[in-house]
Amino acid sequence: MQRRFHRLYTLLPLLLVALLLAGCGLFGGAEREREQDNEALTEGVEFGDVVMAEGIGRNNEPIEVTDTFNDSQDVIYVVAEADYIEEGTTMFARWFRDDEPIEDSSELTADQDYRDTYIEFHLENLQDRMEAGDYSVQIFVNGNPVETVDFRIE
Repeated sequence: MQRRFHRLYTLLPLLLVALLLAGCGLFGGAEREREQDNEALTEGVEFGDVVMAEGIGRNNEPIEVTDTFNDSQDVIYVVAEADYIEEGTTMFARWFRDDEPIEDSSELTADQDYRDTYIEFHLENLQDRMEAGDYSVQIFVNGNPVETVDFRIE
């Protein structure tokens, strides 16, 4: 009888640790659930390449794709190739310098379904020179971050 209790006392802490780990999401359950929730919120868009560019052309197609810009650049573009955008989908871009947010673009709302198009957001140089440093831009779909692109201003 004493042997059974000893075995129970030995297994009980192991069982509690396993339950705690599972409950804390250390096995990835909580993370997978969040990813699935975000997929449902962002499923109205299918992006192809997302690039930085010095300009845009016809239908917002990127011109002079680069990840390094001169500090005197008038406008810097992030261009997303969109295979599909569902009507009602909202998008905006958040711009960062040295990991600190500096500006949000205006939010766009798709007024119809779109296929095989380009979406652009831009950062304007409102001074004589832009501040040199490491930058990034994050595109949000329906309020959720979906794409991030890093670039540099020298």
